[in-house]
Amino acid sequence: MEESLTKFGLLCFTSLLSIINPLSGAPMYLALTEGYTREQRSKTLRAGVVTAFVVMAVFALVGGAIFQLFGITIDAFRIAGGVLFFGIGMDMLQAKRTRGKATEEEEQEGRVRENIGVTPLGIPMITGPGAITTVMVLMTQAGTPTRVGIVFGAVVLVLVITWASLSAAPRLVRFFGQTGLNVMTRVMGLLVTVIAVQFIVDGARPILVDIIRAANRK
Repeated sequence: MEESLTKFGLLCFTSLLSIINPLSGAPMYLALTEGYTREQRSKTLRAGVVTAFVVMAVFALVGGAIFQLFGITIDAFRIAGGVLFFGIGMDMLQAKRTRGKATEEEEQEGRVRENIGVTPLGIPMITGPGAITTVMVLMTQAGTPTRVGIVFGAVVLVLVITWASLSAAPRLVRFFGQTGLNVMTRVMGLLVTVIAVQFIVDGARPILVDIIRAANRK
């Protein structure tokens, strides 16, 4: 029994760690938070990690019921995430930043910074369709309260690792000037747009297959 729980725990941890892959998000995090103070980065990162935990917890507990209630499929969610990612990637390709500047509109600027922590950092950078799907699948395999606790423990552990990785990322800023950051932003933007297209393709493929099958039956 103990060995079975250990294997399940390792499955949860490795699955979530590989799908979230916090190290891959470090360059994008640096690009998005370039020009932030340490306190601003800390608040943004906290908002992103908390958002990621809340989203995964909600979908782990009631994700299946939500999808059934509103008739939402994971494929539709993938497409929506891809569209959102594509818009972010296009902005990054032009080295644009969606943050507010240090002006008299301090309150509005604070809201913009908070939104960066929620989106795109929390969703979909840390918790995207892949992470949500992984959590929902793991919950279907849990079956007992102990295993449910293991799933949530794995979520917390992976998010702690993600927080630690992204907290260390700003140290790399001193190695880059503005030109270097712009170049990195554009390169990451290209990668983000490619990921976005893949999300949309992965979501659209089964939908198109179902449409073709339905047409063939007629």
